[in-house]
Amino acid sequence: MAYSMGKIGALLSSGLFFGSMALTGVFAVEKVGDVDSFTSNVVSNGNPNINIVVGSNAASKDVVAAANIAAKVGSLMFKEGSGELGNAKFSVKAYSESDSFNLFGSGVTDSLFAASVNDDYVSLITTALFDSSTDLDATQYTSLEEVSTLLEVTDTDPSNWFANSDDDVSAEFLFARIKPDGANWRVNSDEMAYMTLLFDENTGVPGGLKGTAPGRNIAFLGEEWVVMGMSADADRLTLGKEVYRGTLKEGESYFLNGFEIKLESVIKRGNEYRVTAKILKDGKVVREVSDTTPVNLMSSGVGIRFQKVYEDISQNSGYADVVIVNNVKGMDLGSEVIPNYELYAVLHNGGKLEYTDDFVKGQKRAGFALKYVGDDLKGLKDGKEIKIADYAKLAFDDENSNTKLNMFFKMDLEKDVSISKNQKARVLNTEIILNELKASAKQNVQLNAPVALLDTETSLKNTDKNLILVGGPVVNSLTDELVKKGLVVIDEKSPATLVSLKDAANGKDVLIVAGGNRDKTSEAANALIEMM
Repeated sequence: MAYSMGKIGALLSSGLFFGSMALTGVFAVEKVGDVDSFTSNVVSNGNPNINIVVGSNAASKDVVAAANIAAKVGSLMFKEGSGELGNAKFSVKAYSESDSFNLFGSGVTDSLFAASVNDDYVSLITTALFDSSTDLDATQYTSLEEVSTLLEVTDTDPSNWFANSDDDVSAEFLFARIKPDGANWRVNSDEMAYMTLLFDENTGVPGGLKGTAPGRNIAFLGEEWVVMGMSADADRLTLGKEVYRGTLKEGESYFLNGFEIKLESVIKRGNEYRVTAKILKDGKVVREVSDTTPVNLMSSGVGIRFQKVYEDISQNSGYADVVIVNNVKGMDLGSEVIPNYELYAVLHNGGKLEYTDDFVKGQKRAGFALKYVGDDLKGLKDGKEIKIADYAKLAFDDENSNTKLNMFFKMDLEKDVSISKNQKARVLNTEIILNELKASAKQNVQLNAPVALLDTETSLKNTDKNLILVGGPVVNSLTDELVKKGLVVIDEKSPATLVSLKDAANGKDVLIVAGGNRDKTSEAANALIEMM
């Protein structure tokens, strides 16, 4: 897709209006018009005053930028909060589609179709990658490139506990094996899957596949989770939502959801350190541990992982590097954790991906898969949609043509997330941080969080809210309309720019977030997020 966006300025009736350059954090952005006034009014009485619009043909970076702006506005509101517990609930909604493939007359007999959050992640995959245990070992392979609202975790090792992890990412993948079914198509049982894989983003899949380990952060069904345990005894995967990463000093406590997590002591015996810790409720011990590290302590939905312990230089005090989580959940390998979908660890052995329901020490567990185990899905044709792990969908659309049957992956999903004060959550590729919650009692607030609309879903003439337009005229038709009206001037040398136009859309204000290319547009979006 060509990008020919340029320098942005506002043309007012009295002539050119020149903007100013501002530095917001690490982001430099040119501001034109009263941007500050616009951003100060994005939320009123707990509800958004804006709609966010992205081009229907925009690249994934523009879509993600729009989603991040929506998440920021959403983070200024909360659905339900408790001042006592310091937590809040948010809702995030996402829609995106992969590229499509026309099955009509294609000659497909047994083809595996795939998509991920980034098209580069599926570009090097071949049919030879899949072991027969996955049932994805088709004779043909087709990449449908990216579904931009699948999740990618770009910092899988925030504490730097693992070697050579700086470029590692955890990303989500969708796979479906398609075969003819008379005049229609079919997906057999076992031949469709959701996967989350850990790999070096510069090397990709399969060459860059890494081994997942406790303490790592991974993507799983649209949310970022910490891997807390992979029990070989119980063959169980345990995940938690990160609340705190850092250091605890012996004698210190962390309070979470009404529980006290206390590091009692760090004792050195020879070259070995032993940590003693407790989880308490109302002063009473719920669970405790005394062991060498790394070790976990979990109970009642909260947990802590002690990765390593050490003493200060004077050897008077002990410290532990930890990650503390809530919303702890355990899932047994081989079990149906979602209706019709079984959980498996994904191993990378001998250049192939294979499924296992057995954790064994020394395995290279590249990730996890949810394997479809329901009935064969027959008679797939125009209008059919199949849910994948109750998360994404496989869809069929003939576009009212006798010579088409497009098949593609899509997401149309809303997720609620509950987070504690100072906790960060990444959901559907958007990030929410709860910095502060002030409430003396529990409150319920109606939240109508903004959702990024396509430029085909609204217009300058009929909008009832102020608009944030993400992208220049090449990728966003509403921005293009303002350019053609002479309200905005654009050439190919645009920096990251924010342009505020008063009464430009049905009496409502417009803020354009754009730059000379998709990276500059992302910079402008990040600067806007910092300003709000």
